[in-house]
Amino acid sequence: MTGGVGDQSAVTAKRARLPLRPIIEGIVRSVGVVAATLIIYGLVPINGESSARAAALTAMLGILSILVVFGRQVTRVAHHPQPILAAVEAVALVFGMFVCLFALLYVSMEEGSPGSFSAAMTKTTGVYFSTTVLATVGFGDIAPVTDTARTVVTIQMVLGMVLFGTAIKALSYSARVGVKARQPAEVAALEAELAPARGAQAGEASVTEDRDPSGD
Repeated sequence: MTGGVGDQSAVTAKRARLPLRPIIEGIVRSVGVVAATLIIYGLVPINGESSARAAALTAMLGILSILVVFGRQVTRVAHHPQPILAAVEAVALVFGMFVCLFALLYVSMEEGSPGSFSAAMTKTTGVYFSTTVLATVGFGDIAPVTDTARTVVTIQMVLGMVLFGTAIKALSYSARVGVKARQPAEVAALEAELAPARGAQAGEASVTEDRDPSGD
């Protein structure tokens, strides 16, 4: 009985210990993903697309790319050794791409048709404005002026709400699947670690019984 309680305590303690190194690596990778996305965004040339058709085509191609990346990330999370950390990285990647896509659209629209927004739209301003739209903060310092700009902003707000809900649910589910899939392997590893201790306890119990068969 004592051995069983000790084994259970060992298993609980093993699971309670947080692997610090994977957590740090996951945070570093998440920051790196965001940084890489912003660097690529900064290097992309501006085409100066001012028409609604050009903006819609760019948005559709960008959103299609995001959906492809998102689908791959859901699969990756389910098979990753650290599913929860992988889900955090996936969120950083998908939302980073989403923000940068619409930031490019806003900067391109302002470049092709000056006055589309109430303030000059640099790449830094584009990321700022795209982030405020996604977060539905609305500080009011920058606002769409033309109908095309207002349409694109509205599309981002709607897609942002849909993407947020879908991404969180899908990645959370995928992470849970990954954690459940890893549990049998973790239990087997713990059993292997505890086997020598169990053998020693069984040997001690056998010696004790041999010395005092009556149990007194």
